[in-house]
Amino acid sequence: MTRTPFKFLDAYGKADTEIFFGREEEVESLYQMSFQTNLLLVYGVSGTGKTSLVQCGLAGKFESSDLFDITIRRKNNLNDAFCDELKKHDPEGSFEADFTADKMIHSLYLDYLRPIYLIFDQFEELFILGSQQEEAMFVKTIKRLLAAELPCKIIIVIREEYLGHLSTFEKSIPQIFDKRLRVEPMSRANARRVIINTLHSEQIKVTLSDEQVAETIIDKVTEGMGRVQLTYLQVFLDKLYRVAALRGGDKVVFDNELVNEIGRIEDVLRDFLDEQLDVFALEVDTKELGLKWLKLFVSDKGTKIPIKRQDIERAMPELGRLKHFNYLQFFVNRRILRPLDSDQYELIHDSLALKLSQTKTAGIPMPLNVPAKQLPANPFVNFSSYGPEMAELFFGRDKDTRELFDKVINDTAVRSTLVFGPIGVGKTSLIRAGLLPRVQQLFRTGYLALSRELFELPVFNELFLSPPLKQDPPRFLELFFGEEGKTLSTDERKILIIDQLEEVFIWVTESAQLEFFYRHLAHLIDGHYNCDLVLVIRDEFFANLQDLESFIPGILEEQMRVKHLDRYGAAEVIRRNLHYAKFDVEGEPVMDRILQNVTEGDGKVNLTFLQLYMYKLLST
Repeated sequence: MTRTPFKFLDAYGKADTEIFFGREEEVESLYQMSFQTNLLLVYGVSGTGKTSLVQCGLAGKFESSDLFDITIRRKNNLNDAFCDELKKHDPEGSFEADFTADKMIHSLYLDYLRPIYLIFDQFEELFILGSQQEEAMFVKTIKRLLAAELPCKIIIVIREEYLGHLSTFEKSIPQIFDKRLRVEPMSRANARRVIINTLHSEQIKVTLSDEQVAETIIDKVTEGMGRVQLTYLQVFLDKLYRVAALRGGDKVVFDNELVNEIGRIEDVLRDFLDEQLDVFALEVDTKELGLKWLKLFVSDKGTKIPIKRQDIERAMPELGRLKHFNYLQFFVNRRILRPLDSDQYELIHDSLALKLSQTKTAGIPMPLNVPAKQLPANPFVNFSSYGPEMAELFFGRDKDTRELFDKVINDTAVRSTLVFGPIGVGKTSLIRAGLLPRVQQLFRTGYLALSRELFELPVFNELFLSPPLKQDPPRFLELFFGEEGKTLSTDERKILIIDQLEEVFIWVTESAQLEFFYRHLAHLIDGHYNCDLVLVIRDEFFANLQDLESFIPGILEEQMRVKHLDRYGAAEVIRRNLHYAKFDVEGEPVMDRILQNVTEGDGKVNLTFLQLYMYKLLST
């Protein structure tokens, strides 16, 4: 394999300051904050480059005499890892046995005479893998450090979706949210600077055939969305370099032909894993075993988790110690795994964990075909949603449909699935045209869209007037299946879908009525009736589910957020529907104009607007 000069999935460090571009504003903001407080919070979605911003961008702003940085990862326990990391920097082993963290830091300052920066990276691991006792001890330690007024800065780096977990710290550490920086995906302009400046640097030396190539690269990495994930950009450039280098010649050249040959970022990530597993199959063992083994490093939430060597061996004892050693050596050398210490390993980035989690083999395969229906001449649905009768024309959501099907059907540990997203994103269409016609082929399935009119029906109104009785079958079964619901076999699996759940919070305001409604839902999926529940709700009502969580503790565990279509997905919807209607798009400029008209200022395609626009366009 050709060795590339790019960072791939690795974070930028101090040695990379000369090639770290595109984050100048964030670096400066973080630098200024470091003089204003002793506690900083850095957060953002996975892949935005939070670690690089701190360990390369911020570190590069200081002279070596002004900064002594110590990075801490949780490993098995955050408090133990913190102490172990401090002890590593004790030059003479002078720490006494009773030294607390504040005494250790004070001692290190006297040794090095530099302000100490404690960087708690990937802090979300505390909430994914840790315990309440571990959290409580860490809070106590941080509170003590801050009160001691030491020459010490604390930087917490955390993924955005776990930011809310820090609210439990606020009582003990009131300033936890005072100074914070959100690391956002890069703008196109900054990403363009990253590409051009990096490729033209002395360390990289790549020639662009045309500066327009940078825009083509960004299009492939963003897939039509407005922001650029730094991680994906690094992966894409790495792949480009390896392919370009194989062309031969005196120079490594990036051109549009090469970029289009590489494909989309999703293809690159998938291909990378497939490439390595194919090599694994040739050199080590079967591809299936390699894939199964790698999934040990993925949490139930689709994030990477560190695992000790003995725990790996314990999880798959049939392989034997020698095979485990060979597996580790292979995947470390291939930059899929990295050692945290002599005995612990993890995937190199969450993007690989996500890809591995998406390759889970389903226990029940999803039906690919749906029963034939009488389809309309105009395949676009105006303001309406797609229903089961139009499932054949429901394009652009194949991946989402498969993911949702697996969550609902193949996850037997959790009997409820939550589907949410912004208005106009197509949640109802995904349910009615994607999920419903497929699960109906396998199980008894009911669909119910809540509305004010429904609440006024006597059979539904009863749900708000009294709690359920344990000995009675759930009244929801009557709503879905009529009188037959009372005699349905408990052995027969049932899928119950409740759409537009936000209507409950809009029209029902009395807390007692809501509580009765929650109890009926909980009664429905208590396990005895073999029911699986799918709830669909708009983004802005998500917070209302916290009350429901006290009745159904696992209600938020299995969830799926439906996102706006990107330009690539929107183009697929348009092309495939027009093909059905026996129309063609004459050239890319026409498609670009259509997409421009249905794309909002943030680069997202509103599915409702797209359907309305195309319905009127096709009608005329």
